[in-house]
Amino acid sequence: MAVRRPSGKLLVAIKTFYPRGAYRLPTGGIHHGERIYDALLRETQEETGLDTVVRRFLATIAYRGRSSPNSVPLFHTFAFLLDEVAGTLGALDKSEQIEDWREIAPAELRTQADLLDNLTTAGKKSIGGSWADWGRFRAIAHRAVADALEA
Repeated sequence: MAVRRPSGKLLVAIKTFYPRGAYRLPTGGIHHGERIYDALLRETQEETGLDTVVRRFLATIAYRGRSSPNSVPLFHTFAFLLDEVAGTLGALDKSEQIEDWREIAPAELRTQADLLDNLTTAGKKSIGGSWADWGRFRAIAHRAVADALEA
């Protein structure tokens, strides 16, 4: 989700268990049988507490394993630009463990992607791997959103 505030800046968040500085665009999951659009609105509300309007589709990303680049994707990202129209910023779903929010200019997305790409903190069992791998995975969407917003 690229949630644009009235200032024109985008929201990025950090969770309580992330490495310091690892702010990223908010994301969410799609429940089985749920439409992408419905999941987008639900997750945006749960994570940010804000009322938003979907402005446009930005990108789709299909992630495949390194050893089988032609295989069925393991994961998908659908990125959208949303504009904040009302509400108070704060996660409604406390299980999200969002510690802090920042606003960044769209031009700063690449800098944030570089930071995520270069994480070196040791991993945790709860994320299923290393923070370095997690950061590289998360950086991809930041660059795709930056590309789409520049187009």
